[in-house]
Amino acid sequence: MNELRYADEVRRSSVYRSIAADIERGELSHAYFIQSEDKDAVETLFGLIAMRVYCPTACGKCPECRKVLLRSKPDVKYLAEGAENFTVAEMTEVTEDAGMTAFEGGRKLYFFKNFENLAEPPQNKLLKTLEEPFEKVHFFLSAASTATVLPTILSRVKQVVFPVFSEQSVKDALVKDGVPAELASRGARLSQGSLTRAREFATDEDFLRHITEVTDLLVGLKSSADAYRYLRDGIFSKERILRTLSIFESVFHSVMSAHLGLPVALEETEGAIREIASMYTLAAVGEANDVILTCRARLKSNCNATNVADYLLLKLAEVKYKCRSSLA
Repeated sequence: MNELRYADEVRRSSVYRSIAADIERGELSHAYFIQSEDKDAVETLFGLIAMRVYCPTACGKCPECRKVLLRSKPDVKYLAEGAENFTVAEMTEVTEDAGMTAFEGGRKLYFFKNFENLAEPPQNKLLKTLEEPFEKVHFFLSAASTATVLPTILSRVKQVVFPVFSEQSVKDALVKDGVPAELASRGARLSQGSLTRAREFATDEDFLRHITEVTDLLVGLKSSADAYRYLRDGIFSKERILRTLSIFESVFHSVMSAHLGLPVALEETEGAIREIASMYTLAAVGEANDVILTCRARLKSNCNATNVADYLLLKLAEVKYKCRSSLA
């Protein structure tokens, strides 16, 4: 990594400014928990924090910053970056390493991404280190939610929620990253303030087809019997299901906007969105979003794509039936 994507936007965020202020006052906490689904924003935040610890301005150009950016600084470690399980043995190595003197005599930083994926045993293994922190050792944990994080962990960290970005900020960030303005505008409009989601939508070459497949499904999904008709659709393949869930979220966000009389973000399919809004009450939209969140959690728990799609379609059919019954 030679540069940080979206550094300007994240520098202006309240999360970065708060942690940078802690560093400047000499009051950097031994542990922070950053809640955000925006993986690009978290990636950038972690890089900026690491640079700021060793450089007064996090300039990105000095030798210390370059070592951070190139991931060649021995006292900065990035952990649990993928979806794979992080074991107790691996956490034991981390906690033992935390107790050792820093290679370069300064602070030691440990950045955990996707902390919600960690099972209870490795979380418990980290707990003692958080309860009895080592001097000049700091942990930064990030997760999309706190649902699977031990309460004892949360009680021993400084919790911060990463605020969403404005639509204009997201668009500007994408344009600076090389995305054509029209596509950047589309991605920002659908992003719900997430840089990661915006980039996914802006660079999806099959975006319109994918959106149409999802809206057609929601219009045609009238009962649980229909669910099996859609189950083998390509949008639920192992490679596409995460993107499909993001599109379901955006569709239901647009349906909510239609109910509230707000502009519909998915303007390309506004007719279908309004038809779906006639089938799902505002309360049903909330239930549908809960179903999608459960699907994301199941995928993170290594549930296979077909089973997740089966659950999604059956539950959405159930939500739709309840909605129709309440309107009768």
